Amino acid sequence: MKQVIDTIELLSSAHVTGEAVAQRLREAGDCEVEVTRLERDGAATDFLSIVIPGADDAAPQLGIVGRLGGIGARPAVTGLVSDSDGAVVAIAAAFKLMAMARQGDVLPGTVRIRTHICPRAGTRPHHPVPMMRSPFPMREMMSHEVDPRMDAILSVDTTRGNRLVNKRGVALTPVARQGYLLRIPETMLDVMGWVSGELPMTLPLTTQDITPYENGLWHVNSLMQPAIVTDAPVVGVALTAQTTVPGCATGVTNAVDADVAMRFCIEIAKLFGQGAMAFSDEAEWAALQARYGSMAHLQTVGREAGEAA
Repeated sequence: MKQVIDTIELLSSAHVTGEAVAQRLREAGDCEVEVTRLERDGAATDFLSIVIPGADDAAPQLGIVGRLGGIGARPAVTGLVSDSDGAVVAIAAAFKLMAMARQGDVLPGTVRIRTHICPRAGTRPHHPVPMMRSPFPMREMMSHEVDPRMDAILSVDTTRGNRLVNKRGVALTPVARQGYLLRIPETMLDVMGWVSGELPMTLPLTTQDITPYENGLWHVNSLMQPAIVTDAPVVGVALTAQTTVPGCATGVTNAVDADVAMRFCIEIAKLFGQGAMAFSDEAEWAALQARYGSMAHLQTVGREAGEAA
């Protein structure tokens, strides 16, 4: 909780930059942090790449992607917006992992964390409530947010602008892998129950939710967009609400829910790095491929309407 509150305070500034966040991270412990600023046509954001080294270079490496359009929508609204949760959880996880390492608890596997810092993002219409708009095209965002060295990915995003999970908390999605939707691992459901103290919640997905934004189809939000640029399995970690909340609403960030999401990510990082859990059953995955073939075309924009098969 301390790391979550500290991160909320750090990001709750009209003047925050990726470099300012990176400097705080470097001061906190053993990590590699890179900042990549992208600026074009009046839009700008700072991408953060954070690497927390594990004890075993050969161990599986978990990716944590803090997914969001922006942490603020200035000058239209003042303050930290609901959409900031992905960045809050990802950065807080980095601070907590380093605090653990300082106390002698180094995880077996390296953890790779990606997010971006954009205090002046725009908004876009979306039913039932408006959402934050990504500062750049989604596939370009994903080229900075997904590291090919991630063996599996937890994508964390505010997911309050819908009527699919009518309860406040943290919900898990099915596993998205190369166009397929696979079942949630039982161990993952166990861990969510343990860290939340409640029965685990799940977020239903549709096929179009795991396709690229640029196809123009409806998506619940950008939670699953990391899945369009990687062969690794992706699970969405969605922060939810009982009511529908706009992504650009302020005063919404809930430190308790962010703490649950962060602790879940860290517990999965422990198990995944130890080889104690996998995101998908490899025998079942091979059987799906053999029976039904590749679904990787769902990771592309697909054919235009009227185009021949």
